[in-house]
Amino acid sequence: MLGILAIPLLVLQVAAAPTKYSKCQYAWASVGTSGDDLQIHDGKPGPGAVAWGSFENDIRFSGWAFLNMESNASYADEIQAYAAGAVEAYLTRDLMKKHYNNMYAHYCKLQPSFCGRLEKFLLKNLKYSNRQEHLHQSTDPYWHMVHLQMKQLSGLSDHFENKTLNISNEYLNVTKALYFNLDGDLIDLAGVINENILNSIDRTPACSALIKVVGDNEDILVGHNTWFVYRSMLRIEKRYTFPWHYTSKSSEIIPGRTISMSSYPGKLVSLVRFLTFPSSTA
Repeated sequence: MLGILAIPLLVLQVAAAPTKYSKCQYAWASVGTSGDDLQIHDGKPGPGAVAWGSFENDIRFSGWAFLNMESNASYADEIQAYAAGAVEAYLTRDLMKKHYNNMYAHYCKLQPSFCGRLEKFLLKNLKYSNRQEHLHQSTDPYWHMVHLQMKQLSGLSDHFENKTLNISNEYLNVTKALYFNLDGDLIDLAGVINENILNSIDRTPACSALIKVVGDNEDILVGHNTWFVYRSMLRIEKRYTFPWHYTSKSSEIIPGRTISMSSYPGKLVSLVRFLTFPSSTA
């Protein structure tokens, strides 16, 4: 049912691009005069840029869109993260809207009872995570990274929901942005919450990988292919360069500051593929 509703919409949206060649769009964010508000500007980064990005929607011609995001190490990690999320939403808003319509707009309409239980669980989880982040981010790299991704999600959500951008905002409520990033969790949660509906995401297998060690453990070859539902075909190849630190008190920048991945509009992880790093690791 969901696939039948979404497919015509997707075809119309993808076919709507009017130009022969895609155009690269640039945007950047700066902290406003109050010290808390965030402002987004068109163009390449200017003085005081906290985060910036470039975006090219080439889906009509190559099947892919391309997003490159960077942030400024002279700002606190959580300011970088929030700004990066907001700029990404600014640049990819159109694809985010289309991806939400294709994948999630009807998800809860078709199963309101399940989504009510799901949202109750998610709210508890968000509050628990937020408490742990603030308790441990100054000493524990894991919770610091969780906090930064939640700040990135907060910036993404605030801009997408047309909220006032404020770097002190935290992600504590379930919004559309969370559904973009929930696919992997839904596979487990659907079973726990006893979902019994035909369009369950856990019934849609995706991806396989081939891994081969060559020589005398000299190298490793990695191959990958992805298959998923047709309505998920809006894809973005993303590159993030975020010079974040091990903890909120650390002066040492993490080694995996740059990652490249195939992803989707509004999704801050890959879901379907491994990540690649400049250190030649995946």
